[in-house]
Amino acid sequence: MEDSILLENRMHGDTMFPIRVYTVDYLDGEVIFNLHWHPEFEFLYLEEGEITFQVGTNRYHLKQGDICSIRCEELHGAYPVKGRSFKLHAIVFHMNLIKSFTFDLVDNEYLDHLHAIDFPPFKRMQTSRAKGLLQQLLDTYFNKAYGFEMEVKGYLYLILADLLRDNSQNAPHVSPEIANKLNIIKAIMQYVDNHLDQQITIAELAEQAQMSEGHFSRFFKSIVRMTPIQYVNSIKINKACELLKKTDKKIIEVAMDVGFDNQSYFIRTFKKQRKCSPSQFRKDGIDIW
Repeated sequence: MEDSILLENRMHGDTMFPIRVYTVDYLDGEVIFNLHWHPEFEFLYLEEGEITFQVGTNRYHLKQGDICSIRCEELHGAYPVKGRSFKLHAIVFHMNLIKSFTFDLVDNEYLDHLHAIDFPPFKRMQTSRAKGLLQQLLDTYFNKAYGFEMEVKGYLYLILADLLRDNSQNAPHVSPEIANKLNIIKAIMQYVDNHLDQQITIAELAEQAQMSEGHFSRFFKSIVRMTPIQYVNSIKINKACELLKKTDKKIIEVAMDVGFDNQSYFIRTFKKQRKCSPSQFRKDGIDIW
């Protein structure tokens, strides 16, 4: 995923049109994208294949044609199923895009419900109408004809109306214990994001979580599906990819910017995750999620 994949401090789209569509059909190391969270709402459309999708501590099997919504600020990630191919689209947008300048009936009666605790963190969208609307939104977004922004906004309203009409899925109960675990994971992710230019040890992360190193490592892996160090390295390499793509910094400068003081170790770690060297990544202009 492009930029830091945790509490994302980037804008999806821009301040005037806060929406972006991400399409991915390749693995980022051994995952599609790691657990992360953001303040935006999200629709996910699996155009091809099948994947495992995680929201909080719950995991779901998605197959070709499935559409789902992910509530704002929910931890979520995607993983391959037995190496099978896939193609998915993530439509990530801030509610400011569709809220009114003045608080009105639509905000009060409908849009505010999408933030409510009783709205499902994850919800499958079953209707053929929703699928058709989402495909039209994608076509409009990618073609970018004059006035496409108005069409995209209109499609969002129609899809959300369809989503809110379907009351067949109630929000699963999240126990205080699970909620606390997820908040700890979010805090750890934020800590990693804030210290990317430094070496980060398990001891530091365990201290943040107020756990022993052994307990913390087991706890973290049970939710994030990778060890703390694997996670830290994946975030650092993702940030390195961004710097390689968007700046002309030397490889050693990029390595130091993401907390590697040994260039050889940085290159080995990069190759392990991206299956190519940093210089090849830059040369080929490989896109990043």
